[in-house]
Amino acid sequence: MPRRRLSPSEVREAQVVFASELPYHRVWIHESARWPNWLASLGSALFGTPPPAGGNAITLGYSCYFPHRLRTADVDFEARIFGDMAWLMHELTHVWQYHHIGGSYVTKALRSQFGKGLKAYDYGGLAGLQSAAAAHRSLNDFNPEQQGDIARDYYIRLKLSLSKEAWEPFVAEFRGA
Repeated sequence: MPRRRLSPSEVREAQVVFASELPYHRVWIHESARWPNWLASLGSALFGTPPPAGGNAITLGYSCYFPHRLRTADVDFEARIFGDMAWLMHELTHVWQYHHIGGSYVTKALRSQFGKGLKAYDYGGLAGLQSAAAAHRSLNDFNPEQQGDIARDYYIRLKLSLSKEAWEPFVAEFRGA
């Protein structure tokens, strides 16, 4: 399975979410990895849930494993193709978690996934973030998968010029603010 470091384009894009709070030089991207999809299929069979429609990615420490090559080159961004970069943002959130709290993020993520299935990713969208902000909640009040989707959705909203106001206080925490 081919592995590589983050490209300059990927680093530039990731900095809009994580600023300097991610050790970009330590991240490995493993593309065309089959085992994350196999693992997702096994989990789906065990828990009676559908497998992820677009494939499954897994991040362990500083390594992100994807089932296919990512479309994250400048030419993709110029063509307004942001899906794979948004997926990478979710996985880079797990790198951020590992860097800041250690391997315990894996246990927390698995506990969320096994306990809630696909609902483990649901942070409530705009209304959920507004409610969390009103209750003075922080990023730590969301599970690791919800944090990943907050980063992903923020990135997509940024690229599509949609309002990001509700996401800003939580993304600021990724940046160390």
